[in-house]
Amino acid sequence: MKRRDFLKSSAFLGSLACIKPVLSANAFTNGDRKSVFSVCEMCSTRCPIEVSVKDNKGVFINGNPKFSANKTSVCARGGAGINQLYDKNRLIKPLIRVGKRGENKWREASWDEALNLVATKLNEIKEKHGAKSVIFTSKAGESHTHMSNFACAYGSPNIFSHYSSCPITYNMVLEHTYGGGLSRDFANAKYIVNFGHNLFEGIVISDAKKLAKFAASSDTKLLVLEPRFSVVAAKADEWLPIKPGTDVAFLMALIHVWLRDEKYDKDFVKEYCIGLDELKASVKDTSPKWQENITGISAKTIERIADEIYKAAPKVVIDWGHKTTTTHAEYQRTRAIAIANALMGNYEKKGGIHTSKNASNLNKIIGENIFPTLDNPSNVFKVPNTPRIDGAGEEGSKNYFVSRKHGVLMDIAPAILSEKPYPIKAWVNTRFNHLVNVANVNESLKAIEKLDFIVSIDVYLNDFSNLADVVLPESSYLERDESILGVGNGYYMRNKAVEVIGDTKSGFDIFKELASIMKIDELYTYKTIDEYRMQQAKGNVDLLANLKKDGVVTYKVPSLYLREPKIIKEFAKTYPQIKDKIDSNGELSSLISFKTPSKKIELFIEKVEKLFPAHGSLNMVDYDVFNGHEFCLTSGKTPIHTNAHTQNIPILNELMSESPVWINESKAKELGLKDGDIVYLENEFGKIQVKLMLTQGIRPDTLFIYHGFGRVTPALKNIHEVGANDSILLGSKSGHICSTMVTNIGVDIKRV
Repeated sequence: MKRRDFLKSSAFLGSLACIKPVLSANAFTNGDRKSVFSVCEMCSTRCPIEVSVKDNKGVFINGNPKFSANKTSVCARGGAGINQLYDKNRLIKPLIRVGKRGENKWREASWDEALNLVATKLNEIKEKHGAKSVIFTSKAGESHTHMSNFACAYGSPNIFSHYSSCPITYNMVLEHTYGGGLSRDFANAKYIVNFGHNLFEGIVISDAKKLAKFAASSDTKLLVLEPRFSVVAAKADEWLPIKPGTDVAFLMALIHVWLRDEKYDKDFVKEYCIGLDELKASVKDTSPKWQENITGISAKTIERIADEIYKAAPKVVIDWGHKTTTTHAEYQRTRAIAIANALMGNYEKKGGIHTSKNASNLNKIIGENIFPTLDNPSNVFKVPNTPRIDGAGEEGSKNYFVSRKHGVLMDIAPAILSEKPYPIKAWVNTRFNHLVNVANVNESLKAIEKLDFIVSIDVYLNDFSNLADVVLPESSYLERDESILGVGNGYYMRNKAVEVIGDTKSGFDIFKELASIMKIDELYTYKTIDEYRMQQAKGNVDLLANLKKDGVVTYKVPSLYLREPKIIKEFAKTYPQIKDKIDSNGELSSLISFKTPSKKIELFIEKVEKLFPAHGSLNMVDYDVFNGHEFCLTSGKTPIHTNAHTQNIPILNELMSESPVWINESKAKELGLKDGDIVYLENEFGKIQVKLMLTQGIRPDTLFIYHGFGRVTPALKNIHEVGANDSILLGSKSGHICSTMVTNIGVDIKRV
C-alpha cells in the first residue's frame, strides 16, 4: 500500500480517534465488533488491554477486565493507542537515504532491497573491522530481546538497552543488598516514604490505584520528599521540598537516629543482615543537625519522622522509586533506602517489601510443579566474550557491575569519537531515540557523523532515525503478535488486533529475516513467533489457547508473606505441602534466602568496597548537582506522554503540546522574569531555549521540565522544533558504581 492510499483509507479513523474517548466508545456500541485481548506498548509498563475492533479497524481500547489489578482502567497514553495506529506521520514503508545525513531526503524501498542492503553493509563492515565494530541499541523489552539475539549471532558484544538511562540503580542496589528484585506492598502499608516516585504522573495503573487508595485512607501516612509540588506531593499527608540531590543526607540522618536510639528491628538484623558495625561507622556523624544545611529540613523534623516510621514498622515502605537518576551519588542514595527498609524489619511482612510469588517461586515454595513455567528459547544466544567499548562486566572497568546485555549508553559517543578501545563503524538501533533520551546530545551528534552505516527500526522517523542510512518501519503493537511474558503469578501475551497497515513488519520478523539473509541463523530454533511461543510454553497448548483468548492467565493463590504466621497458616489450608516447612514461631524461615555473597542482607558490601574503596559503605561522594550554577534543572514524567515516545500522537499532542519550565514565582520576580518569558538555560554542555511557567510549587533554587520535547526531525510535524530537549544540558559522566545517567544538572538562566 502506498503512503497516500494508507492516509486516504485511515483518514476517517484518524479523525475519529481524535475525538474524545467517551464519544468514540458510544459511537460503536450498536455496531458489529469484536474484542482482542492484548498488551499495551504506549509505555514500558505493558498493561493488559482489550482492543475493540470493527471491520478490522481498531476503534477503542480499555483495560482487560480479566486482569483484576487493573480491570478496565487505562491511562491517557493507553487509550491513545488507536490514535498512534492511524497517525498519518507513522512510517509504513522502508526508507533509504538519498540526501546528506540528516537532510530528510529518502526514497521508498521494498523489504527485499532494504534488508539486502543492510545485510551487505553489515557483512562488509564485519569483514573489514570485525563484528565488534557495530553497536546495537534498543529500549528494554521484547525489541531488545530480538535485537540482542541478532547481535549475538552477528558476533558483536556491544549491546545496549535503556537501563543506564532509567532503572539501572534500583535493580543493581537490590541485587547487591538483597540478592535480587523485590516488590513494595503499597496496598497494605501504613506509612510510605516517597522520594519523588510520581506514580500519579509516570503512571503504573496497578500501583497508582493502590497508592491512591492508600493516600485517601485516614489511618495511613504518605510522606513525600521532592523539590517540586508534584501530583503525588499534592496527595501527601506531608510534603518536604528537599534540596535537589540531598536525599542521601536525609536518609543517612534517619539511619543515624534509629541506630543511636536502638530503634530498629534488632532480631531481624541479627538473623538476616551483615555489616551493622560498618553501617554504624558510616553514619556516626550524620546527625539530624548535620543534615540541616544540606537538605533544608530541620533536625526536629528528622527526629519526628524517624520516630513515626519506627512506630509504624513493619508496615512501612521506604520507596526506592523507578528512574532514580538524581545525582552521581545515586547508588548510595538507593543503598540507604534499601538499608532503611532492612532496619525496619519489613522484609516478607504484610505492608512491607517482599519477593515475587510468581509461578516458578510458588512451585519452589509448595515443593511441587503445580503452576506452568516457561522456557526461554533466547537462552542459546550468548554475548560474545569480546571486550566491550564501555567495559561493562569487565574487571578493572568503572562499569564492572553493569550487565553486558544492557551496557552504559553515555559511553557510546566518547568511544566512537576517541576510537578507544577500538573504532566503531556502524550502529543498529531499534525503538530508541538516543538523541532525546541520552545525555550530551551535541557529543552524540559528532559521534554519529563518524559512522559509515546506521540502521534504525521504529514506528516513527524520530531524531535518531532521521540520521540513519536505512530506516525499517516496525508494525505498531496493535498489528503484531509477541511472546509470553510473566505478570504477577501468571502470564500475559500481546495478540495482534488488526492487520498490518502499509508495508511494516514486527521486530521479531525483521531480525529473523535479516539473520536468514546473512546466514547467521543457526541458533534460531524457531521460524515464526507462534513457534517461539510454543517453545516458551513447552508445548502447553491450553496455556497458549487461553492467552490467545483472554490475553492474560493468572492463578488464584492466597497471599503469602514468609514472616507472617497467620497468613502462612491460611496458605497451608490450600497448600498443605508447606506444613512441614513451618517453623515453631509460624514463619517459613527455611524459604528465606538471599543470593548475595554472604547469603545475608548486606548493610556493608565487601565486593564493592574491594573494587571501589569507600563505596562499600554509605557515603556522600559527589552528591552535589548544582556544580556552581544558580539553579538545578530537574525533569520528570507527565501522565500525558511517555518519555520521548508519544508527543506527536495527535490526541496526546492536543492534550499537551509543549513543556514550559517551572520556576518559583518569587525567584522569577526577583530576577525580573514573567510568566511566558522565553529564556536560555545554559551550562558547560549546551544551551536550550525554553518558555517559563511561574509557580509557587517549586523551590527557589530548582527548575523543572517534562522530558521529551525539543525534536529537530521535520517528519514529526506536530512537535518539530517545539519545546526543548533537556538532554542537551546533561553531561556524559555517570553515577558511581551503577553508571546511571544523571538527569539533575546545574544551569543558569540567560535572557534571549
